[in-house]
Amino acid sequence: ATASFLPLSGKSEESMSSQGARLVRELWNANADSVRDKAVILISKILRNVLKNPTEPKFRKIKRTAIDKRLNSVRGALDILAFAGFQVSREHYVLPETCELSNLVDVVEVFDKKVKDRAEAEAKLQEILAKNNKKAKAEMDKKEAHRKKIRAEQQQAQKEVKDKIIVSSKANKINFGMKLKQFEPPKEQRGG
Repeated sequence: ATASFLPLSGKSEESMSSQGARLVRELWNANADSVRDKAVILISKILRNVLKNPTEPKFRKIKRTAIDKRLNSVRGALDILAFAGFQVSREHYVLPETCELSNLVDVVEVFDKKVKDRAEAEAKLQEILAKNNKKAKAEMDKKEAHRKKIRAEQQQAQKEVKDKIIVSSKANKINFGMKLKQFEPPKEQRGG
């Protein structure tokens, strides 16, 4: 599940606030994908709600226990909220009404770019995997066809050997001076 994203303003990650981009890179690189993705969705949702409704107090005040529970173990997540302007009070994270929203926009745009880049990389990876799977299947089919051909040739050769009439030759009739005696097992002796 991903959050709905605002369109990019055309800025590159490098032209955005270097601190905001650095914090997002830290979050992106320092955490496992599943942990990072959940944090990005949550932070993005918080920031987008403020950007969509800048004067709405309920989006500028978030319960600290809920955020700490979800983001405390995510490296860099709370730093991004602080960069966006959220201040820690005893029970809440609060974004003052006088806070400039440009840092929020920068963070959201960097998130959008990272998500877009990741989606493009994933699509490219899937394309490469599909090509490799197709090549591997073609190679396996070729090898299987070769094995079938070899098996058929072996079966044909065995059939020809079975069907071949053994021609008697003079060599088969000649004993080469040997007198062959048929083996007879010893007779049982009784008594002792």
